[in-house]
Amino acid sequence: MKLFTAKRLTVWGTGLFALSWFLYVHTMWTPGLLDRAGRFKSADYVQFYVMGSLVRDGQTGGLYDPQAHLAEGRRRIASDLGIYAAHPNYGPQVALAFAPLAALPFGASLLVFLLLSAVGYGVAVWMVWRDCDALRPHGRVVAVLAAASPLFVIVVRYGQASAVSLLACALALTALRRERGFLAGLAIGCLVYKPQLGILFAIVFLVARQWRVVSGALVAVAVQLGLGWWLAGSQTMMRYGSELWLLARDPGLIQIHPSELHSIRGLVHLLVPSEPVVALVSAAALVAAIVLAVRTWSSNAPLEIRFGEVILLTILASPHLITYDLLLLTVPLMAFANRAVADGERADAIVYACLLLLYFAPFSAMFARLTGVQASVLVMALLAWKVSRQSSVVSPRSQSSVLSHSRQSSVTVVSPQLQSSVLNHSRQSSITVVSPQSQSAVLSLGRQSSVSVVSPQSEPSVLGRSRQSSVVVSFRLVTGDCDY
Repeated sequence: MKLFTAKRLTVWGTGLFALSWFLYVHTMWTPGLLDRAGRFKSADYVQFYVMGSLVRDGQTGGLYDPQAHLAEGRRRIASDLGIYAAHPNYGPQVALAFAPLAALPFGASLLVFLLLSAVGYGVAVWMVWRDCDALRPHGRVVAVLAAASPLFVIVVRYGQASAVSLLACALALTALRRERGFLAGLAIGCLVYKPQLGILFAIVFLVARQWRVVSGALVAVAVQLGLGWWLAGSQTMMRYGSELWLLARDPGLIQIHPSELHSIRGLVHLLVPSEPVVALVSAAALVAAIVLAVRTWSSNAPLEIRFGEVILLTILASPHLITYDLLLLTVPLMAFANRAVADGERADAIVYACLLLLYFAPFSAMFARLTGVQASVLVMALLAWKVSRQSSVVSPRSQSSVLSHSRQSSVTVVSPQLQSSVLNHSRQSSITVVSPQSQSAVLSLGRQSSVSVVSPQSEPSVLGRSRQSSVVVSFRLVTGDCDY
């Protein structure tokens, strides 16, 4: 869309960056632990700090005791502290990770934590951006918009650890792109500290029989839980499990403000505050999310599109998804924006609108307080549906649009939409690409190779072949829909 030029986005992003961070610094620049609005600064960090402090003091038995949290917080932070975790829900391994930060005074510890979060966020954005072909020439725009992102500003305001889950997803996507399934699984397994974020990924990889990813995830989960068991003992681990089960049955125990929930459960709870109705619709949403995620993952859509779709569906189906968790949207926003930029004038205007609205998704909470409707959920659902429709199922075991074959191989890929293609062939290779919709193909061939390209417009795919290989990529459109 001509409205969203690189120059305009840079100007708008710079203005948003200056305004957002000026307001944040101005609000927080006060002596003591309260900001100008009278709120505790980065209140959610209290739980992490207290858990780390309990580990340092050898009080692992109090990790899931609210009164122990309150007492430790008043001892370490402020004698009149009223903020504490009524239902501590992070594993002992998380407490161990925060133990070094708990050695510092609360203010200094918070500052170091926020700086580390910023670094993790920046690395995650960079990792996703460098593999987005269409966005790569626009690095300055991406950097400005990422720095100004309300999704990150809200994480800093809360003092939450959402940058960890974003970094884990970025690492997993990068590893999958490089066909390092075990490493991707290790990254996905790190999400066990927030189990609701890894459920959909686990199902998708199991159904796709990507055993290297599954084994990597199991190793990561086993190491973390084993570390927690070694640190805290069986009784504390059982209390941790009981706490998770309690919250799974009644997420409302830690959801103080319904307007801060950005999932199907949160949307329904605002519209119909009846627990049986909310539970029923949430279960149906989970089933629908699983079906769409498996369908999309088994399609021939580019890896980043499929990965972004799974994250989007994870957010929608999650029983506990607070505003700060929306930082995960960074991956699908970049992936779908990369697709839109590559499509140019053919890009869907609805997708553009959804990307713009989701960039400002944290503000949906204010809209929800006024109207009782969580608009961010509606936009995410619309975007997930659009992406799902654009994906065609090819093989339940397809992992990316990167195919590698050698020595007398023959491959046929039938797809209505094949994106980003770089074809590398050598030595007696023959390639036929037939496509009514394609946009730019880069073909690199050598030594007795023959290439036939029949295409009014080219749309990329990455195929690697060598030695007597034959590749046929064909497309058919029937009355506007895909016939496959």
